[in-house]
This record gives sequence, structure tokens and C-alpha cells, in this order.
Amino acid sequence: MTLISTSPLLELVLGRRSTRRFATTPIGRDEVRELLEQASWAPSPHNAQPWRFTALFEFEDRSRLARAMASQLAGELAKEGTDSGVIEQQTRRSIARIESAPVAILCSLHADGLVRYGDGWRNDLEWAMAVQSVGAVLQTLFLLAAERGIGTCWMAAPMYCPQVVRETLSLPPGIEPQALVLMGYPDGPGKIRDRRTGVIELR
Repeated sequence: MTLISTSPLLELVLGRRSTRRFATTPIGRDEVRELLEQASWAPSPHNAQPWRFTALFEFEDRSRLARAMASQLAGELAKEGTDSGVIEQQTRRSIARIESAPVAILCSLHADGLVRYGDGWRNDLEWAMAVQSVGAVLQTLFLLAAERGIGTCWMAAPMYCPQVVRETLSLPPGIEPQALVLMGYPDGPGKIRDRRTGVIELR
């Protein structure tokens, strides 16, 4: 890649990696709260700020959520005829990854603040824009964390079993789980993955 210019922000963008192995060093609640408050300055259509965060610091909470989601996954894979050994491998890896993170942050959506219309298709677009907002707030969170030397990993598992997540964490009504962010200090460098080519068209 030929860079026209460089900056500390660009270095963060290009240097950020997903962290899947975490050191045992804890992260303080105040620091996590500050990161989430800063990330919430991300853009959102109509300034709806539809994201909601649930930070899990206690191992018991992370483990309970990890095992509940893994149980759901195991059942679905079994229905598809997946080999039991593969199911065991996938669920065990998922549980271990979530349990090993010092903090797991559930990012959810809430319709409060979205514009409501009298027709379904525009309401559907509002929700689609809210989902896009999740990407904006998470990317902002990832970069803010990376600036402090804190690693993050984006897991989409909650989207596959939202009711399980709501019941396990006793979430209030209207919460729609979207992503689980694992957070902690990295235990070694993250893997570098190539970027796709042919995705940019300049006219």
C-alpha cells in the first residue's frame, strides 16, 4: 500500500488487530465506562444513538452467557447434522474465548430515538440505519481501545440467539442484542489478515 500521508489515527486504523488471546491483567470499570462514553460520540442517523452497552466484568456472568449461547449453537449444529466432534470443538473454543477475556461488552440496539413512520418500509430503513450505527460505534470503540494498548474482538454470536442473551442477562424490554465485544490487554500480537482487492471503484 502506498500512503499519501500518515498520522497517529492512520497508524491506529492500519495497526489495529482483533485480539483472541488476552493477558490476565484486569481493566478497571472506570476505564471501560470512559471508553464507552467516548465511543458514543460516533455518528448515527438522526443522532438517534440507538446503541446500548452491557459490560460484564464478573467471570460468572461471562461464563453463564458463553455457555448459554454455546448450548444454543450446539443444538442448531446438531439439527444440521454436524459431527459431534466438530460441535464440541466449536462450542468449547467459543466458551474459552469469552471466559478468558477480562471484560465482555454486549452491544445492543433499542428503538428509542428512531423516527417512526406510518408505513413499514421506512420503519425498516430506520432500523437498518440503526444497525449501521452499531458498526460506527464499535469501530470507534475499537480504535479508542487500541490507542490505550487494549485489545478487542468482535463476536456476532448474540445476533444468532437474541432471546437466549436477553434471558441470560435479564435485559430490559426492547433490547436487541447485536454484538459481543471481548476486551483486554493482548497476550501477544494479533494476526494480520490481507485486505480484499477490487472493492474500490473510482469514477
